[in-house]
Amino acid sequence: MKVRSYIGLLSAGSLGGALIVGIIGWWMLSGINQSSRELEQESKNSGDSSSEYLDIHAFLSTTRGCFEAFETYPQNFLGIYGVVRDRLVLSKEGLNLISAKYASNYPESVLRPLFAGIRELEDAISAMEKSALSASKNKLAQLQVARKAYQDAQESISQHLNTLESSAEQRMWESKQGMEKKILALREEESANTVLFFFVSGMYLVLVGTLAIVTYKSFASPIRKLEAAAKNSIDHNKPFNLAESGPYEIRSVTKRLRGLIAGLEARVKKRTAALQESNEKLKLEMQQRKELETQLVHAQKMEAVGQLASGIAHEINSPSQFANDNILFIKDATDGFIKKLNQSADSPDDEEIDFFKENAPEAVEQAAEGISRITTIVKSMKNFAYRDAESAKRNNDLNQAIRSTVVVATNEWKYHADLDLHLQDELPLVPCNIGEINQVVLNLIVNGAHAIRDRIVEGQKGNLVVSTRHYPDAQCVIIAIADNGGGIPAKVQARIFEPFFTTKEVGVGTGQGLAIAHNVIVKSHQGQIWFDSKEGVGTTFYIKLPMVQTNMEQ
Repeated sequence: MKVRSYIGLLSAGSLGGALIVGIIGWWMLSGINQSSRELEQESKNSGDSSSEYLDIHAFLSTTRGCFEAFETYPQNFLGIYGVVRDRLVLSKEGLNLISAKYASNYPESVLRPLFAGIRELEDAISAMEKSALSASKNKLAQLQVARKAYQDAQESISQHLNTLESSAEQRMWESKQGMEKKILALREEESANTVLFFFVSGMYLVLVGTLAIVTYKSFASPIRKLEAAAKNSIDHNKPFNLAESGPYEIRSVTKRLRGLIAGLEARVKKRTAALQESNEKLKLEMQQRKELETQLVHAQKMEAVGQLASGIAHEINSPSQFANDNILFIKDATDGFIKKLNQSADSPDDEEIDFFKENAPEAVEQAAEGISRITTIVKSMKNFAYRDAESAKRNNDLNQAIRSTVVVATNEWKYHADLDLHLQDELPLVPCNIGEINQVVLNLIVNGAHAIRDRIVEGQKGNLVVSTRHYPDAQCVIIAIADNGGGIPAKVQARIFEPFFTTKEVGVGTGQGLAIAHNVIVKSHQGQIWFDSKEGVGTTFYIKLPMVQTNMEQ
């Protein structure tokens, strides 16, 4: 039997039972409606009392909300007075409504003190607001007097509110008693129908249960078994031996899936072997690279005879890392494209592919730029005795340079932080050596990412914010790089720009990054670099670049 035949039979049985229950329910409802109409008149009389109680309850809640507002908001929050004034306006409106509609039910001895109490409360709150906004020397004393007046007004009006509430509740209770007598008579009439209703409902539940069992055996059970067999076969590499059962369509799917899984198993085995071979090669390359990086750090320390030699070594290492990061990005992009073409299970999604396509060409250009920077440094060392015109400062797009640097450093921060760019629109071109500025920004971003990594727990992320702003009056541009890492300890803040000083472990930091950044900004660009750091909160580095530079290429 096909699925549509099962559905037809099940639908007919379900609709038939529902129709029978509906007819009996209509018959019972007709009898109840007759009794309800008799109750309607009594309800109308009770409705007036309910409306009165709701109006009074709204007035009580609004007035007491004034007191709760002072308890909820901080005492130094000046906006509380506006909130309380708005609630007092509603309170007065509510009291006027009660006086107009229900004055006959409540004597003047109940309502008149409430009017007076609201006026006193309003005056006390106005006095508190004036004292809070006052700039006089007696501000504290005035505020204490105003608060005492407010507390007295609160105590007075609270007593009268309680009296009004008691009177309203008494009237509401009397109205409910009358309603309950009518309702009791209606319930007695309904009880006879209830027995019949439950009997019919029980019969309908038996029918529904029978249909549910048939549905489970016909559809749910075969589908569940099919899903379990497919999961065991795909996830746990178990053979797909499920027998065909259920409607024709499910049996057909089972048969086709068995053939598909058999073909996939052979293909997966082949690709798994190739992947294992690639992983072994990658592990070997990573081990070799780690050994080379350790040797390079050791060689740099041995060759760091003086500050100049160490600075040059670090400047060569920084663009080398700059180019290396881009090459690694290109490698990741290439691997992603290959996996996408091969339709591997761990292939990147469309969003990552679009990201690779968008940034890979730029990464190639930036890698070439890093290698060119190394060539420039070597050439500068060779021609140290004279100024190299190619190293002169030019007008550069600082925002674009920062964006490029952020893309290059993506692999350093994306696992530990979310990076936001707050770059000023239409930022003028800045005269600088853009390669050196890129190195400084890259070092500060990486340092911020490492600070966040060392502070946060696994699975969480911190925040990095890079911003630029032009100050025309001061003729300068300021770059700010902020992180919410652990901050710089106060005892070492005075030494962070010293060469060879580092708080990182041996083999991790050389202590040259901030020293070279200081030389680049202060000595090479006649600018300033400083920071604002709080332990446990984070650090913000500021770079000030003048808009007028000497030694600038036209």
